[in-house]
Amino acid sequence: LLTRTPVKMDVIRDRGSMGREVEDGQIENVYRLQIMNTDEGAHRYKLTVEGIDSVRLMGTTEVELSATESRAVPVSVRTDAGKGEKGSNKIYFTLTAVDNPQVQVKEKAVFFVPR
Repeated sequence: LLTRTPVKMDVIRDRGSMGREVEDGQIENVYRLQIMNTDEGAHRYKLTVEGIDSVRLMGTTEVELSATESRAVPVSVRTDAGKGEKGSNKIYFTLTAVDNPQVQVKEKAVFFVPR
């Protein structure tokens, strides 16, 4: 029980749209993050993304969950034109508790750059 991480996250890529080009030639992918606070207290979490140069989250970067709450959080991820390889690129979402940075979970995902 001492090594159990009290937060879980599943990353689900929006299958309805592959990577798409948006303003200024940026590439955007959409995901749904299923976040589960398995702790007996409420927590605020900070969400980050990494893996490709200039990759960043658009919109929500923090989420607050009550004790034992689960929530689906839609997020958009963008990168500048010309970044990443054509096709699939590995990226990583990290969710970190604001009140205790040692409580975190990191999940791999795929960022698609159109050919």
